[in-house]
Amino acid sequence: MQVDSPRHLSHSSVQGISLRLILVVPFVLQILIAVGITGWLSLRHGQQAVNDLAMQLRIKTSEQVVHHLQDQLILPYQINQLNLDAIHAGLLDLQNFHELGRTFHFQMQVFGVGYINFANSKGEFIGVERLDNGRLVINETRLPRLSDMAIYQTDAQGNRVALEDVAIDEPPVVEEDWYADAVQAKIPVWSRIYQWDDKPEILSISSSYPVYDQNERLLGVIGVDVVLSSLSSFLQNLQLSPSGEIFITERNGLLVASSDAELPFTVDAEEAYRMHLFHSKNPLIRETAAHLLYRFGDLAEIQTTEQLQFTINGQKQFIQVTPWQDRHGLDWLVVIVVPESDFMEQIHANTRTTILLCLLSLGIAILLGLMTSRWISQRIQYLVTVSKKIANGQLDQTIEKNGIRELEDLSQSFNQMAIQLRASFTELEDRIAQRTAALLEAKTVAESANRAKSEFLKNMSHELRTPLNAILGIAQTFENNSSLTQEELEYLTVLNRNARRLLALINDLLEIAKIGMHEALSEKNQFDRDLNLRFVHQGRREEESLDHRLCLYLVQMPLEWILLLKQAAIKGFDREILQLVNQVPVDLEPLAASLTTWARDFRFDKVVELIQQFEEMDSSF
Repeated sequence: MQVDSPRHLSHSSVQGISLRLILVVPFVLQILIAVGITGWLSLRHGQQAVNDLAMQLRIKTSEQVVHHLQDQLILPYQINQLNLDAIHAGLLDLQNFHELGRTFHFQMQVFGVGYINFANSKGEFIGVERLDNGRLVINETRLPRLSDMAIYQTDAQGNRVALEDVAIDEPPVVEEDWYADAVQAKIPVWSRIYQWDDKPEILSISSSYPVYDQNERLLGVIGVDVVLSSLSSFLQNLQLSPSGEIFITERNGLLVASSDAELPFTVDAEEAYRMHLFHSKNPLIRETAAHLLYRFGDLAEIQTTEQLQFTINGQKQFIQVTPWQDRHGLDWLVVIVVPESDFMEQIHANTRTTILLCLLSLGIAILLGLMTSRWISQRIQYLVTVSKKIANGQLDQTIEKNGIRELEDLSQSFNQMAIQLRASFTELEDRIAQRTAALLEAKTVAESANRAKSEFLKNMSHELRTPLNAILGIAQTFENNSSLTQEELEYLTVLNRNARRLLALINDLLEIAKIGMHEALSEKNQFDRDLNLRFVHQGRREEESLDHRLCLYLVQMPLEWILLLKQAAIKGFDREILQLVNQVPVDLEPLAASLTTWARDFRFDKVVELIQQFEEMDSSF
């Protein structure tokens, strides 16, 4: 046995130290450079990122709000135009309030508005209201009691099912804003934002259409209400900065909606008052309104989208003001204000986190580099020592020297172990061959046993299904016998249900037997097994469609033939079914194929079910 000399060990240790240095130094330098550049870039572009992010956020949020306004406030005019066209075409009778109520009820189910209504020139009113819980009710005022409003519960079709309440002392509908503004303008208009008389906490705006006859005589006004609280809910759900605010205001400074939880109105003694921007409890809304008035003098002077900045208590605020109008008179401002601190706080936190992570990564990288280099050097030297002991210096060296002592020793050791590994592999292959032969023999025995089991299950299920099908057929025949008493019918139902349950269990047993045989034959091909299982599931999904097509084929056969087929299926005579199948024309081949398969598989219940479906379809016609 060869023994290393002290000089040999000393030289190996020196080479190992140099190898660790070669591994550690470049690794640490790369991490240090990457960490330094990353930290510098993070600090350098932090402020620029804040400005860009704030602008992108304002633009994106403003676009979302404008699109939402366009989508929501176009719906009332579309609904009104639809109803107006129906009135002019004679499809909607303004005198038939029951039909109007059903029509409005259907439209309320389709469109997400708060109210659809009509009032004629006599002061009579019909409308469908969406309550807070989503339920729809019909409100109606008729002559001669125009001050009383009846409230009806409705079903899903808009029919009135019960009188829920009667609101008395209601003001004349012709004096309400949604009606009076449209009559005065004589064109489609938006009403002023107003409160509901019976619910002063609700502010809404109504799209009103005056309706005239061919002689330009006023018939009434149709209207659709949009509840402004839905706008506030939408603004609150937008993803803005933690302290940012979004609000919509009219040109006179009255608040329409905001992302703040504060309501855009106040309720005093059951009467709601619109809130002005300067009266808001939110300081950011108040200061923003003050800056806009200071900058433009009047909100009506803002005609284009403006990107502004101002400070509150030394904190910079970013503002975007976007005018929004529609062609029917709405003229609002969408204002988005975002404090710079919301972004800078995150930037500063990210910068501190980046620095800490960089230092932590650098320390971990250095530690891992030292540990890795030490581990590699020790493993290489360990493998060299072990390989020399195994080889015992008896084999020739074939790998050339490469200048690194550890790798030279490792190469020499692997050269010495190569011959022994080939011998070991040869012995291992022989053992594997023996084990494989034994496993193949065991597999063959197992497959034979599995096939015998599956065949037994299949035969037994076939033998059991024949009498069960006969029992089911007789039970189904007696179900239509009108002379049976109620108790006998109940017994017959129990018999039929239990027989079907037992037949289903036997069918499942047969399916298990088939699947077992299939798996035993296809274990060598995993792809074929998965494909066949997919066919089984696909066949179950298409079975219902196939039964419908077979009923259509069965309609084309003579009634006497169908009666004979039913009797044969009830009695469980497969040979008679096969003889009747021979009489099926060629163009009805799918029917013949299905009946043949069911008869051979003793699935007489399928034949009976098919004939029952045919009888139900025939009776419906």
